[in-house]
Amino acid sequence: MVIKVDFDLTMSILAHNIYRIFSLDLDGYTHCEDKTIFEKFISNAAETEITETTIEVRLKRKRNLPLLLENMNEFKSVRFSWFDKLKLIFSASITT
Repeated sequence: MVIKVDFDLTMSILAHNIYRIFSLDLDGYTHCEDKTIFEKFISNAAETEITETTIEVRLKRKRNLPLLLENMNEFKSVRFSWFDKLKLIFSASITT
């Protein structure tokens, strides 16, 4: 029982801190609670297409999506080794 409580508390604190760091890059959202950040930016459906050179994630249109995509522009040229060096592209879906 003690191990489960310790693990749950550790994961909760870790998640809280990750949301805080994420919100620091979002102008006007640094004061928001974790639940608000999750609902406005993280909780979103997407279509994914994998080709030989790219992984494209087309996120469902939401009010705050342009701000999220703008902040993700700095990662445009990053290639991840665990994706076999495929380029990861985030964009807005043409459907809602």
